[in-house]
Amino acid sequence: MERAWTFYRRSTNLQELSIDDQRRECEAFAASHGMTIQREFVPTRGYASGMTINRDPTFLEMIRLAEAGNHGVRYLLVYDVSRFGRLPAKLKIYYEQHFQRHGIHVISVKDDFRNDGSIGDDITQLVKHSEAHQYSVKLSELTLRGMKSHARLGHSVGGKAPYGYDRLLVDQAGNPVKILRRGEHKADKLQRVIFTPSPSEAPIVREIFETYGKGTGINTIVNDLNKRKIPPPRGEHWAKGIIRFLLRNRAYLGERIYNKRSYKGYRRGEKGDLFNPKVEWISTKQAHEPILTEEVFDKVQLRFGSWKARVGGAQRRPYMLSGLCVCGRCGYKLVGQNKRSGKGYRARYYACSGYVRSGPSVCASLHLPSEYLEAVVIQAIRDNLNDPEWKEEIKENLASMIEAEFGTGAETHVEEIKTEIVKVSKEIDNMVGAIRDGAFSPALSTALKDAETRCEDLKLRLREAQRKVGVAISPQGYLSQILGLSNRFEDALQRSATPERKKDLIQGFVCQVNVNREGARMSADCILWKVPKIETAQHPVFGTLDRLTSKAPESSYLSGALRG
Repeated sequence: MERAWTFYRRSTNLQELSIDDQRRECEAFAASHGMTIQREFVPTRGYASGMTINRDPTFLEMIRLAEAGNHGVRYLLVYDVSRFGRLPAKLKIYYEQHFQRHGIHVISVKDDFRNDGSIGDDITQLVKHSEAHQYSVKLSELTLRGMKSHARLGHSVGGKAPYGYDRLLVDQAGNPVKILRRGEHKADKLQRVIFTPSPSEAPIVREIFETYGKGTGINTIVNDLNKRKIPPPRGEHWAKGIIRFLLRNRAYLGERIYNKRSYKGYRRGEKGDLFNPKVEWISTKQAHEPILTEEVFDKVQLRFGSWKARVGGAQRRPYMLSGLCVCGRCGYKLVGQNKRSGKGYRARYYACSGYVRSGPSVCASLHLPSEYLEAVVIQAIRDNLNDPEWKEEIKENLASMIEAEFGTGAETHVEEIKTEIVKVSKEIDNMVGAIRDGAFSPALSTALKDAETRCEDLKLRLREAQRKVGVAISPQGYLSQILGLSNRFEDALQRSATPERKKDLIQGFVCQVNVNREGARMSADCILWKVPKIETAQHPVFGTLDRLTSKAPESSYLSGALRG
């Protein structure tokens, strides 16, 4: 029998065409054509946009395996052309041809393609691909048009309300229904959501504007709010960036601005910035009750000067440990900072983001020269790779990880998922029974859809877990590669020409770096993976190992002194 892969996709977690439906059709097609399905591919989250499917990790993994060869697969089955994605026709045909160059023919089981290379069949496929792409484009245009119409009327079209406001649900006549809490949405298409001043947050907004307008600095405002333990809009503490964006927000004048940014085009690489041209903005005055007067807002803008918020621009700074280091005092991450000396030299430091963002009420100032901290971490990796005890422990660690992933641990995981499926299935049966008895409500319908989605995701996880049960894997292949890292680490470090490459390399060995301070003395505790996560680093010198090592536990602490 010919071997085949299958690829299943849905656009959202509430897609009407479920993964199970696609699987059923593909399995029936395979059985009727003498094929055996060797492996299934489903987007990482269980769903993915067809317009960006070529950036989904699972889709890219499928391409990588095809390119690697030795797969022994003749066909890739998809439900129809739209499930393979809604990319532009030429790009989608390119991917189909790319698979074909590596011996894999893409078949849409519900489309009437002969796949015989004839001109008529090629034209039919091109038309189908174009229709799938145009459908998504048209749907996006219609959705945006509707959202713009509601924005012109002052209605909320999704997302959180600005700090200082609550989301108020109103009926068709504009009468208040209720304040929507987090996670709650309108249940009737005729209902609308508008903003209304929050009794607890609106006074804080007025206080911030009035205090800043009188000459108080942002650092002082942030420190005062944190000392009083006033809950911030996000995170645990107020920060300077939060105050800056708040002081620029015209929503506090009752103005509603929509379509100011376009994340979709930015993520696709079609534009270099998140902001749309001003002519595309939808601005509605008196959309909701204002919190501030024009006089107070304008006074703040005059003092604010020409400061501009920057959104979406990637900051590329040469810090190989960014995201790995944690301040031992406050628990915030350390961030890279450039400091200019008197001679114009830019010194590089790691600073506590708790202090940088939120001031001394959260943490004390901590600035470490980057070369000192990076040297300690690199030396910790060297010492660990050359430690005879670590080399002996690797054998035991690999054996236990394989047993947990493919042995008794896999069997236990399968049983846990089955138990959860039974539990969720009972919830679904109870809700279906309630609806049959006449207890239908929008909330119950939403809960049912959520439960069905959870059940479907659990079934996908069960299939993946069942594949691992009883798989025989020897640790020897992994062991020889890992033990050879001590001889290849220095070469890899030297060949990592960019900070990004060095960071990828370091993250394969380092779990976390805790920076502690006792008076004038500082130290770094480097928590290393017991088994290096080389597949995470994806470094060209090392290549990649199996995903087995992704669950490697961390080792004990390796400390090094630092100069402050």
